Amino acid sequence: MQGVVPRPDIAPKLQEHFVALASDADDPEQPVLDLALELEDAMMLPFVLFADADGEFVGGYSGVVTPPYLIKLLDELIARRAKSSGG
Repeated sequence: MQGVVPRPDIAPKLQEHFVALASDADDPEQPVLDLALELEDAMMLPFVLFADADGEFVGGYSGVVTPPYLIKLLDELIARRAKSSGG
């Protein structure tokens, strides 16, 4: 994540559409555990979880990803949210 998040094609999407939170993988909070259970095949750190404003799981991934993969996922989540809010 450290090499992907600051990229100029990713950082603005994250800053405009998402709120980032971090949790200790060795001692995660219960709501984080609940979200992580929704992530299929979560076997490799980092776990990246996306939740809506109500705390409901909407997507995520486990392990290292390429910038194009993350851009595609972010765009899908942004479009899904815009569609559900009528925008």
